[in-house]
Amino acid sequence: MIAKAYSFALLGLEAIPIRVEVDISGGLPDLVMVGLPDTAVRESRERVRAAIQSAGFYWPVRRLLVNLAPAHIRKEGSGYDLAVAAGILKASGQLESVDLDDYVFAGELSIDGSVRPVRGILAMAASMAAMPHKAFAVSEENVGEALQVTDRVVPLRHLSQTAALRELCQQSAGRQTKWILPTADDDFHDLKADLVQVAGQNQARRALEIAAAGRHNILMTGPPGSGKSLLARCLPSLLPPLSEEEVLSVNRIYSAAGLLNKEKPWIRQRPFRCPHVNLTKTGMIGGGVPFQPGEISLAHCGILYVDEISEMSRPVLESLRQPAEERKITISKSWGTMELPADFQLIGTANPCYCGYSGDRRIACRCTAFEIKRYQNKISGPLMDRIDLRISVPRVEFDSLQFREVTPETSKQVRQRVDQAWQIRREREKKGSWDMQQLQRCLTPAAKDFLARVYDHRGMTARGYGHVLRLARTIGDLEGQEAITAEILAEAVQYRG
Repeated sequence: MIAKAYSFALLGLEAIPIRVEVDISGGLPDLVMVGLPDTAVRESRERVRAAIQSAGFYWPVRRLLVNLAPAHIRKEGSGYDLAVAAGILKASGQLESVDLDDYVFAGELSIDGSVRPVRGILAMAASMAAMPHKAFAVSEENVGEALQVTDRVVPLRHLSQTAALRELCQQSAGRQTKWILPTADDDFHDLKADLVQVAGQNQARRALEIAAAGRHNILMTGPPGSGKSLLARCLPSLLPPLSEEEVLSVNRIYSAAGLLNKEKPWIRQRPFRCPHVNLTKTGMIGGGVPFQPGEISLAHCGILYVDEISEMSRPVLESLRQPAEERKITISKSWGTMELPADFQLIGTANPCYCGYSGDRRIACRCTAFEIKRYQNKISGPLMDRIDLRISVPRVEFDSLQFREVTPETSKQVRQRVDQAWQIRREREKKGSWDMQQLQRCLTPAAKDFLARVYDHRGMTARGYGHVLRLARTIGDLEGQEAITAEILAEAVQYRG
C-alpha cells in the first residue's frame, strides 16, 4: 500500500513543499529512504521506529520505501520525522480515520514518541497560504510561532495524538493570536543602555545621533575605558521601532536560525548582534550543514556591533564589504543559490594601537610606529570607505565624571529628533527613488565649491563622494533644512576623516 504525507524543506529562508511517499511491500524487513536525504534525515529511520512503538502502534515487519519528492531538492534536518511516521502509519492501515491530504507535518520525534520543535516554522507557516485546505501539525513548542501567520495550526505533544488529528484540528480552530507591533515606548523600556549614562563625549553623542537618523555605519576609536562600548550599546535606544514588514522579515530569519522558542516566539525589537572577534567567515555570512543564517543576516533591520574590530581576522572583515553596500548576501552551495537579507548597520569600536594608548596624553604608548601602522591597517581601505562616520573617543576628563552642571540628554529625547528625520526621509522617498542627482540638486553654490575643493584635497573616491552627500542629507534632515549648505557639508566631511 502507498501513502502520502506532506512536509516542508527549508532552503535558506524559503520553505519548499515536500511530498513524503511511503510504500510497504514484500521482501526482507528494511527501511529505505531516497530523495537526497542528508545524514540527519537518514538517521530518522531509528527515531521513527522507536517513536512508533513507544506511541502504542506496531512497526510493519516488511520492506518500507520512503521517497522524499521532489528528488532534486536536498533534504536537511530532522523536521521530516513526523511526516515519515504519519506516512508509515497510514500505509500500514493504522490511521484509517485520518486523511493525510488535509495536513502538513513538521516535527522531530524523540524515541519515546514525543514531538520536538524544529526551526524554520515561520517560513513554513507562511507557505501554508498556498494550501488553503490543509492544517499545519507541529510541536506544541512551535505553536506560538506558527500562529503568528496562520490559524490553521494543530499542536502535537506526542505521536499517539496523530490518531485524533481531526478532533485536535477542530479544538484548535480560531486560536490565532496575531502579533502586535511594538511602540516606541515598548522598545525604549526594554533597553538597558541610555545616553544619559554617557559622561562627556559630545562629539561621539552627536555622531551617534546622526548614525541613528540615517542608519550610517560608524567607527569609534579611542583608548580603553573611554566609553566606546557604552556608546555603541546606546545606539538601539535611538532607533525607531520596527515596521510591520520589518518585524516579519526579522522573525523569518530568526525562525530559520532556530532562535525562536515557546517562551519567546516573536522578536519585537531591532536586533543587536555582538559577535566575538574570533568568529569565522561562515559564522559571519552564513553557511554550514544544516544551513544557518550568519550574523549579518541576524542583524537585519538592526545593528551589527563589532567590538575591537581591528582584532577580527581580515577575511571575515572583508566579507562585510559587499553586504554593507548591497544590503543582502548571496550564497552559492552545491545544491543551489540563495539570497538572504542583510540590511544591517555596522558599528565598530577599536583601540588606536596594540596597547591601546597611542595619542593618549596621560599614558605613554608602548608600540612602535610600525606596529601602530600595522594595527590600524587591519581595516582595509575599501571597507573603511563604506564607514560614513569615523570618530575619535578620547579619555573622559575627571570633571565630566563628577561635576555635571547640565544633565545630559536622554536617549528618549534624542530619539524624538531621530524620529523626525526618519519621517522626513520616508516622505521624500514616497515621491520616488532618491538618487545621486537629486542629492546634488540640494547643494547650495557655496556647498558645491567647498565639496570640489575637499574632493581633490582629501583624495576622495566616487563611493566616498556619495557617502558624504548622504551623510550631509541626514544632517540636513536633523536640522530641518531642505538645502545642503557648506556648513552642513563641512560637518559631514569631518566625520569622514
